[in-house]
Amino acid sequence: MPGVDLSRASPSRVYDYLIGGGYNFAVDREWAAEAIRRMPWIRAAARSNRAFLGRAVRMCAEEGVRQFLDLGSGIPTVQSVHEMARAVAPDCNVVYVDNEAVAVAHSQLTLEGADGTAIIESDMCDVDHVLGHPDTRRLLDLDQPVALLMTASLYYIPDPDLAARTVARYLDAVPSGSYLVLSHATLGQDQRDAMKLGGVLEMTKTLTSSATARTPEWISALLADLDVVEPGLVYTSFWRPGGLRVLDETPWHDSVLAAVGRKP
Repeated sequence: MPGVDLSRASPSRVYDYLIGGGYNFAVDREWAAEAIRRMPWIRAAARSNRAFLGRAVRMCAEEGVRQFLDLGSGIPTVQSVHEMARAVAPDCNVVYVDNEAVAVAHSQLTLEGADGTAIIESDMCDVDHVLGHPDTRRLLDLDQPVALLMTASLYYIPDPDLAARTVARYLDAVPSGSYLVLSHATLGQDQRDAMKLGGVLEMTKTLTSSATARTPEWISALLADLDVVEPGLVYTSFWRPGGLRVLDETPWHDSVLAAVGRKP
């Protein structure tokens, strides 16, 4: 694909591979294989994060939200957000946002013929561009509740102040009744010792974008002005798992925190 750097693995394509998707290249699979060798739990962590996204999207749709803005959407794979939401309400609109050429190109193919959806090529931190884009203005009514999806994306923003400001600006732009669906890698001494999470973060420096883990306190602060729905800020596998049995001893539970907050 013209303009695509195939000499380095990309986060979205590695994630696609880890959750069972088919739109990735040899360089991505090689990176993922090494990550799995070092940290066998990483595939389970990626799939747990994707499962959390599905449960949260369905919850938002069940609460009456019909508009979704997926920020840092990556490659729509396995099941796309609009498919998740429309399983509850067929009239949901979804705008996807990503800054990676492969993710955007594949999204365009996937979304072809899917009315009420669009993909915008943009850095999610360029809030004015995203919210002012013609596709956003066409598909989303910002006077009505919107679900802002920021799952496995904020930790690719290296500046913590910029990441926090980005979340705040999107929340300021949407009305009462909107939701923030959030997941973020966390890192404390226990996690570092148990899972060698520092190793995978170091590995991400060889990707086209590197990841940063942050403390539970930093992540929680993003939700400070929201009504956080039960069960609060928890590891992805503990967020409304339904009939799934969660085993406390599996270490990948302690790598990604997740929450859903409602704007009052």
